[in-house]
Amino acid sequence: MSGKSSNKSLIDELPTGVKDSLSSGEEVIRYLKTFNVVERPDYIILTNLRVVYFDEKHLGRYTFKSIPFQKLLQMKAQRGTLLWGDITFTGEDGTEILLERVDRKDLEPFVDALEIEYNAIAVEPISIKHQKDLVGKATWQFDKPAEVVFRQQPSDQPRLAEDPLNQLKMRYIKGEISEEEYRAKLRVLTEK
Repeated sequence: MSGKSSNKSLIDELPTGVKDSLSSGEEVIRYLKTFNVVERPDYIILTNLRVVYFDEKHLGRYTFKSIPFQKLLQMKAQRGTLLWGDITFTGEDGTEILLERVDRKDLEPFVDALEIEYNAIAVEPISIKHQKDLVGKATWQFDKPAEVVFRQQPSDQPRLAEDPLNQLKMRYIKGEISEEEYRAKLRVLTEK
């Protein structure tokens, strides 16, 4: 499952170890978790500063890895035709984060949110390559350009997430509105 509502409710849905490991001012934007019947799920959490891997074990133990956006070298995601997808992040230092057996419908909104958050601190915007195949299969890939400059803090300019067109796209992706409603509202926004 992937979440996106308010930062407070998303944090409440995550294990305690995640809450304890976030920096002050760090916001949870979305998360992905694995499907497991026997074990506890693994998570990838997207914050406004980094990508976090969290694997909760028994007796309060856990594995926690993170890659700040500035050190994110590559991201690859694949959505299968039936149920699952997977996503991999690679850091400049060789850190690799892999999450398998992710609900396929959660991948695209997560990747879109990653692009928005990454571009909020990158001086030059990046884009994520996306390829759709038959019967719903899809892949996404991002490779960090050779020279990317980042802001220390997100800019004071309106964030892409606050842009009405982007908000409309995210509502459609999350299934809050139908395709007909999306197209009608898109027409109204573009005519302004």
